[in-house]
Amino acid sequence: MAEAAPIPEYRCLICTTPYKDPRKLPCGHTFCYRCLTSYIEAEHVTADEDRHYFPCPVCDAPSAPSDVSADVSTWAECFPINNLYLNPITAETSDVHLCAPCQRGKESNRAEVWCTDCGEKLCKQCRIYHERSKPSSNHRLVSVSTTVGGICDVMVNEICPSHDGKQLDVYCVDHSVMCCGVCVSVSHRHCNNVKPIEDLVRKTKAGQHTRETEWKELREETKKMLDDDDLGVTLLTSTEKEVSAEMTNRIQQAKDKLDNLNATYQSDLADKCKALRKKISARRMCVNTFHTNAENSHLLMSHLDQQISERHKFFIREQSKNQISGHYRRMDQNTKKQPNRFDITLKLGTIIDEIMKMTTLGNVDVTSTISAVSQNANVCIGTMIETLLSTPSASTLADSTSTSDLTGSLQYLTVKAAVDVWTGSVSCVKTVDESTLGESVTPLLTGGIFTDNNELLMTDYNNRRLLLFDDTYSYVREFNINGHPTDIVRGRAEDEVFVAVNDNEILKYQLRNGQLTLINKISCPQGTWGISVLGDNILVGTDGSVKVMTDGKVTKSIKKRGGNTYITTSPSSATVYHRDNNDVVCRRLDRHAEVYRYRDPGLKDPIGIGLDRDDNVYVCGNHSGNVHLVSPDGSRGRVLVSKLSAINKPWCVVVHPTKQEFVVTSFQESTSLEVYRFNSK
Repeated sequence: MAEAAPIPEYRCLICTTPYKDPRKLPCGHTFCYRCLTSYIEAEHVTADEDRHYFPCPVCDAPSAPSDVSADVSTWAECFPINNLYLNPITAETSDVHLCAPCQRGKESNRAEVWCTDCGEKLCKQCRIYHERSKPSSNHRLVSVSTTVGGICDVMVNEICPSHDGKQLDVYCVDHSVMCCGVCVSVSHRHCNNVKPIEDLVRKTKAGQHTRETEWKELREETKKMLDDDDLGVTLLTSTEKEVSAEMTNRIQQAKDKLDNLNATYQSDLADKCKALRKKISARRMCVNTFHTNAENSHLLMSHLDQQISERHKFFIREQSKNQISGHYRRMDQNTKKQPNRFDITLKLGTIIDEIMKMTTLGNVDVTSTISAVSQNANVCIGTMIETLLSTPSASTLADSTSTSDLTGSLQYLTVKAAVDVWTGSVSCVKTVDESTLGESVTPLLTGGIFTDNNELLMTDYNNRRLLLFDDTYSYVREFNINGHPTDIVRGRAEDEVFVAVNDNEILKYQLRNGQLTLINKISCPQGTWGISVLGDNILVGTDGSVKVMTDGKVTKSIKKRGGNTYITTSPSSATVYHRDNNDVVCRRLDRHAEVYRYRDPGLKDPIGIGLDRDDNVYVCGNHSGNVHLVSPDGSRGRVLVSKLSAINKPWCVVVHPTKQEFVVTSFQESTSLEVYRFNSK
């Protein structure tokens, strides 16, 4: 009798061996408890003492323990066990499958089926009652003996990772992300395609959207990259041997003199090839980790069909897509410029007849390339990731009862993929001259927001007004303000707008149907310039501090330097961003801890500051005349615009919440604002 094929096991993304006590981070990536503990302790040694988070080992997403005061060695315990990745061999040898209803009745009867809708195991008698009961008569029952891969009896986490205790109950198609009510009200209120998850799950046909083919292809393409890297090591070793043998043959005629020189040459060659192998090994390790992740995802998806509810399948698929996407961006960043081919040629320093005069045998000349196989595989993986992100698990939505046109939105997303802001270029697509804004005094546009209609509303400090531009950035109309407005921000409620005026007051407006109505006046600290809203708090930036106001009173004060202070906040991470002289500082508002401090010699006098939907930071330097981009964790930055089209002293930057474009204003120049848009290279 043929032996049964071994059951495949999920493997840790650090040690790449079967999981032992798998722990899941908020970003979705899972690691062995011991591996995660070792990584956190090693990473914390090089981190700042006041930093209470660590980056995910594969995607760099910041992860913080629930109790930051706990010892670093216990941080891994704060993260939940990922039951989906408990290895089936361990699961099968643990407890006997017992009937859940019988256990509640203080009985212990062996279960024979698993109800994917109720998430419970049933014995033979309870199964009969279950099938006869009208509410459960249509539930799908699966034999316990047929469940493989550890899927049976696993509860899927449906809690929002950004807002503790909040249920993930809606889906934003515009951003392909699951949200809770807080996410929608704070981060997705401008989106046009938001659906109840129950609506999507109900409209999904059983087993239709596992998309196992895509996950299999993803795994196969990464396997190609792994095999290609292995081939690169083999070819490098073979070439090394050939070049070494060639040199050895050439020096045989002058053996006595050449012995020492040959040893020197061999050492140099070996060192360089060792370093090159390390480069390929590092690249391969990154690809292997992603391949492991892809194998895990494929294995998980292949076991979803008949074993859990459609709702749980939906959550598993969406969570898997997000974590594999984050991992791919990290792998792509670390490998696409790292070669895995090195050609070595021998360059003799002199001819054999003059060997006695030689002081060196030659140099090891290396030329490097990335093979076509790896390049093609990487492109295929990127394309598949974009397809997975742009196609939600529940796609049979033509007869949905919601008013949003999901089908049209998905078609748009499939055609137009987002540009990577770290590789894409930007270009100026529009300029607005101050002469078109209808005032004799040169406008000073100091702050701005985008409305629900994609209109741009900006503060004109010099002319005591708000300026409204349509979605093509053409000037529409003005609203007169009683005072000099310095900054503007949207409130939590729909159509709610806050405007800082006269350095000591905040005006609360309602913007509805083209009308601006004053609702309330709020006193604020003297010298207020920039404002932002985070939850129930209003944050104000002054010359020397950032202050937090709750119910009209200052509850926190953060010291800083550098004059006028614009601020921006990220609701998803509860962070605030502000300047401190020439530095850009990100800090946690809830724990008053500094997350990172970004500094670049080319960024001078940062004034305007904004965030895109991925929490990338956009900063314009008033004295350096450029715009910088900073990653969400502050680990890297790039000069996004080294020299603006017609602006010499940029002042304010306003980032569009959904489109990949941003607005930069000037400090009282003839060009009031410029619009920049990302373009893929």
